[in-house]
Amino acid sequence: MTKLYFVRHGKTEWNLSRKLQGGQADSPLLEDSLIEAQLLGEQLKEVAFGQVFVSTQLRAVKTCEMMLSEFVEAPGVTYVDGLKEFGLGTLEGQTIEEAIDAFPEQMHHLRNNAHEYNPIEFQGETYQALIDRSLAVVHEAMENYPEQNLLFISHGVTLVAVIQTLLGKPLSDIREAGGLDNTSLSVIEVTPLEMKLILWNDKSHLTS
Repeated sequence: MTKLYFVRHGKTEWNLSRKLQGGQADSPLLEDSLIEAQLLGEQLKEVAFGQVFVSTQLRAVKTCEMMLSEFVEAPGVTYVDGLKEFGLGTLEGQTIEEAIDAFPEQMHHLRNNAHEYNPIEFQGETYQALIDRSLAVVHEAMENYPEQNLLFISHGVTLVAVIQTLLGKPLSDIREAGGLDNTSLSVIEVTPLEMKLILWNDKSHLTS
């Protein structure tokens, strides 16, 4: 039985300062986030993963490195652009408040109504484009590593879109469950009949 493990990267300096950090921008992980990633690695260290797939952005790469430093036996790692964060165009680097002031309707749709989100004014990426590229990574991984546990380390909007689409949610509903916290773990169990969410936005590794 296959299980798909999804981890959002640790909190960064821009997360802390509420700056938008999409598929082009990057900022360093906070010191606390390095420890949190290690704690998650400690929790997952005995899971036999067929392969790990990681966004090419530095914050995801560093989260992966810290996690795998705790593993009993480190699996192979594939770095893929398809797992990068949602492209936010000219909004990247602006604060959330600045973006809301400039584009209040689209910022609302970004977080609540994915099917109505249209980023053309600031040269952003559409949800459908995000889903197409990121879902392709997951499907190819499952084809290449059948019946194996797979770990994906990526970003908040990207993972919400991927997970909810895998579960069969239409575009209009993919934001219903909310977002994912930094260094959180979500897991889908794959059977011949269905994909079942068995863990969502879990951070028990921080309290155990």
